[in-house]
Amino acid sequence: MDFQQVLTPAQYAAVTHHQGPLLVLAGPGSGKTRVITHRIASLIQSGVSASQILGITFTNKASDEMSERVQQLIPGMRVEISTFHKFCVKILRRYGRAVGLDSNFSIFDTTDQQQLMRYVLNELDIDTVAYNPSTIAGMISRAKNDLITAERYAEAFQESIGDHLQAVAARVYPVYQKLLLESNAVDFDDLLLHVASLLKGSPELRATLDERYQYILVDEYQDTNLAQYQIVMGLSLNTRNLCVTGDPDQSIYGWRGAKIENILQFERDFPDCKTIRLEQNFRSTKEILRVADSLIAHNQKRKIKTLFTENPEGSAVELLTYNDERQEAEEIALHIRRAVDRGEFEYTDFAIFYRVNSLSRELELALARHKIPYQLAGSVAFYERTEVKDLLSYLKLINNPDDRVAFSRIVNKPLRGIGKTTQRKLIRWADEKGISLLEAAHQAADCPALSKRAATMVARFAKMISGFSLADSGSVAQLMELVIDSTRLIDSWKESPDEEDQQRIANVNELVSTARKYDQIFGDETTLEGFLEVSTLASATDQLDAEAGQVTLMTLHAAKGLEYPVVFIIGVEQNLIPHERVLREELRDGLEEERRLFFVGITRAEQCLYLTQTRERSLRGRPWRTITSDFLKEIDVDVKDMTDFLGEHRSHFDDFVESVKRGDIDTEALKAATPQKKPLLMTGADLLKQTPEAADVPQGFSVGMRVRHPRYGVGTVMGISGFARKRMVTVLFDDMEEGQTFVAAHCPLQPLGLR
Repeated sequence: MDFQQVLTPAQYAAVTHHQGPLLVLAGPGSGKTRVITHRIASLIQSGVSASQILGITFTNKASDEMSERVQQLIPGMRVEISTFHKFCVKILRRYGRAVGLDSNFSIFDTTDQQQLMRYVLNELDIDTVAYNPSTIAGMISRAKNDLITAERYAEAFQESIGDHLQAVAARVYPVYQKLLLESNAVDFDDLLLHVASLLKGSPELRATLDERYQYILVDEYQDTNLAQYQIVMGLSLNTRNLCVTGDPDQSIYGWRGAKIENILQFERDFPDCKTIRLEQNFRSTKEILRVADSLIAHNQKRKIKTLFTENPEGSAVELLTYNDERQEAEEIALHIRRAVDRGEFEYTDFAIFYRVNSLSRELELALARHKIPYQLAGSVAFYERTEVKDLLSYLKLINNPDDRVAFSRIVNKPLRGIGKTTQRKLIRWADEKGISLLEAAHQAADCPALSKRAATMVARFAKMISGFSLADSGSVAQLMELVIDSTRLIDSWKESPDEEDQQRIANVNELVSTARKYDQIFGDETTLEGFLEVSTLASATDQLDAEAGQVTLMTLHAAKGLEYPVVFIIGVEQNLIPHERVLREELRDGLEEERRLFFVGITRAEQCLYLTQTRERSLRGRPWRTITSDFLKEIDVDVKDMTDFLGEHRSHFDDFVESVKRGDIDTEALKAATPQKKPLLMTGADLLKQTPEAADVPQGFSVGMRVRHPRYGVGTVMGISGFARKRMVTVLFDDMEEGQTFVAAHCPLQPLGLR
């Protein structure tokens, strides 16, 4: 294959650099997937064995796409291209005994993790109202991503003064981790933490993997956290044939532990590395690219690139201003409907991005009103649906009898007379004896706390679970059907006229179909744990259907790696883009990440880009006057301002702006003659001037404190900033995804105390 004929000079240089470390700085739409796949083909063409190459990326979608492209380039060659988590599962299946895991370990998803976390909090007599399980789980997750073990965390923060939340997490983490190991289970973060620990502490394992993987390629390197960084370093410590691709300007996951320094300092880690910049964009028009480049130039933590494209000039990026979010959603829906009716685009060509999930509500209503089909990324994922998780939990318990979360989920599903009281007694007895819940269920007759009837029901359940076997069934799909029939899992829904019950049956049948496809793909290599890996590691964006003929709605974070002919980014306002949390903390790194997030959204657009703002937006249950995003002011190329856009007509404001630009109006004279009115779009300084002086500012809040609000309910104090009349309290309410900030002097927050 003549790679020079199909690649740009920069791409060719990256593809043909085989020996030694390589950093590929790949701008958006610059063909980095093409570079990775052609580099793999080039290595094989030069004599490298396909089995010695390892490709690592972040999403199943990217992994599958790369594998397909490699197959097209070099048919018949099986190259291992995997996500970080899937690769770590493979390592732990083989070498996990060193960290206390059997090869049939379970992987706990977020729901399983929350269930175990709630159990731990109850066992430690920690109030789950005062200390939200998801908040504690998030703190432990961040610790694991930073390679902080339970023991180290407890030592550092057990007596934490002033941060009660951290002190609680320090108590919970060791117990949570102990129960995970007793369940022969890991959460997502453990997959990384355990493998990083193994690679660091075992020269023998490193030598084994060095012999196997002599050429490592890592995609989206800017999104790696400390654990992933250590895994990459461990794999390439001796071979040094490491190629990483990424773009510091697209590093948007700092909030979940990603370290932009990993890519910024790659040349420090490997002083002999070669650096190649991919700057030609094949996706967007010149207009869209100029807007993106103008914005991101304001960041300091970056590697300078000059993006360019040979694509057409394209239409101007438009800024649309509406009165409120209802009008915003209505006009966007009308715009889409008209464009499709005129035959200019199809529904699948449109995507609408927003900073927070709560902004999708009005959009969904408007699209539904106009009968526009849409799909929502990040909605209740298929594998998170109750009936799907129930069936998967049966499979998990069959595969791993130590899985206490799976046992607790299905022991009384469908109802079989094993209530919460019986379950608590059985759990306590199992913990006292140091055995698994399933083993305790087999021995239920010996449990003194259980009645004879309860013991009989529990033992019958245990005997049924132990009777299931993949070997007897022959395939995952057949085992699944056997479980459904034996447990009568869907019988109660069959005669129900309720549409939701019929949908539950359809979801169960879809899971069986998925298992059947898995069986067909893997044939004799089919394993139950393999199928459970696929289902557990699936992400929300994996379920998006590009061929479904639907408009796509998603957050800016979920949009990473995707592209659409027409993109709307809504809510380009202060406190949304950039987010209020970043503005409150006044940290440059946070603001730069928000700018990168906006940059990512802009560069998803191929042909048309629309940015929207409203004069007023309902947030936290009440209307708020908005402030134009500072990011819009940073874009120093022409953006077509369609203020008061309600169709094809120009507004008087547009005419006035044009007159000022031509110099037809003496603006200084106009200022002197015009009475000053309160501006409709206000600056932060304007708002501060209007803030009343606080006579008595309460000082009694502390981070980690549980508080109650008359409208929003119970939440946790996540941060406190400022002083006197500017003292602010940030609260994460239990039923909200985003923290809410209040002026301490005027907020009706009632402290609930600490435990």
